[in-house]
Amino acid sequence: MASIYIRTIPPVIYERLKKRAKRHHRSVTQEAAVILEEALGKPEDQGEVWDMVNKLREHLRARYGTFKDSTPLLRHDRQR
Repeated sequence: MASIYIRTIPPVIYERLKKRAKRHHRSVTQEAAVILEEALGKPEDQGEVWDMVNKLREHLRARYGTFKDSTPLLRHDRQR
């Protein structure tokens, strides 16, 4: 696992980090790692999100095939 060293942190930010770490029963280092993971573990832009959506669509299509358009069935049902 890689290490990171941050040289200058404003005292106010460090105190907030310390309080947050204490609230979550973690060390300051562990809390900083969790914050970084939360911030960077998510896709950065919409392009990445849509890539994930498209991969999921492909997976579902491969597993279940394609479905017919349900519009005519819905129209028929509404007319009853």
